[in-house]
Amino acid sequence: MQRLFFLLFFCISAAKADVVLLRDSTSAINCDVISWSKEGLRISRSEQAAQEVISWHSIRDVEGESVGVGLIAHLQRGEMLWRAKTRLLRGDIALAAPLFREMYLQLKNADGEDAYLASEGLLRCNLAIGNLEDSVGPWLSVVDHLQANQKSQLQELSPIVDTTTFLCPHLPPVWNGFVVHKKLKSLTVKSEVARAYYELLTSPIKKTAQPLSGPAFLQDVLFIMDSGDYTSTLEIEKLQEWQQVWFLYAQAIQLLTLDKQDEALLKFAEIAALHGKTQPWLAGASMFALSNTFTKAGKDKISKNIMNEFSRVLQNHPLRKEQ
Repeated sequence: MQRLFFLLFFCISAAKADVVLLRDSTSAINCDVISWSKEGLRISRSEQAAQEVISWHSIRDVEGESVGVGLIAHLQRGEMLWRAKTRLLRGDIALAAPLFREMYLQLKNADGEDAYLASEGLLRCNLAIGNLEDSVGPWLSVVDHLQANQKSQLQELSPIVDTTTFLCPHLPPVWNGFVVHKKLKSLTVKSEVARAYYELLTSPIKKTAQPLSGPAFLQDVLFIMDSGDYTSTLEIEKLQEWQQVWFLYAQAIQLLTLDKQDEALLKFAEIAALHGKTQPWLAGASMFALSNTFTKAGKDKISKNIMNEFSRVLQNHPLRKEQ
């Protein structure tokens, strides 16, 4: 009888007080909940095992003594993130974007997998609709998470940030600088790389002599578009394809303002003809510039043909919607 008592006592004392149910698993995690925050739920599976943090969007429910009002609020946020992720993966940008936007506002200065998912999800949604100004903040947040060696929660999709430069190839620097500067005021960046980009985007543009690093390359492109100096020390052949397109577009913009129209049109035509799939925003903007230039020259038929092609191949381009 005494032996049975000690056996029951041992089993009861060894039993974990909480159960975590995950969304992608039918099994449950028996554990002790240690604490929770925006970063996730901290648990201990046993006294010997190291504590671990589980992201809220991966948790379906938590059962046990630790469940309280504060925990429920985090679970609700996790469910919103999970819904947003599910919608994004099935291509439903219109329904995913509002959820990611709300989650990003709550988590943009936080750490952890949930904050990473909110940043990357919103970045992808904004880029999908051509909203470049609202993409810069989430991009810098994604850079911070990458620099912290965190794993993307959207592994099903191609990487959104180039790991060599930490630039986003789908986010060419053709945004409104004043608007971006204003939007970045509430953002806190942590990593050295993100801070370099942040300082570049919130400071006067200067010419750089170090064009091969990510921040220096972006600085050079911005300088070309802003200064009227379309020359550069960039070695084009050493750049990735998307970088070459950014550079060509920046040069074309300045050549046009300097009345070097023929040179500008050749560069715009190259971007539109060869890079529509990889750089759709710049390809559309190049076609738009070509059309406007021919209209001003009185060549309305050529201009109309270009815009017809623009409408055919880039139906959802934001510049087309602004017409």
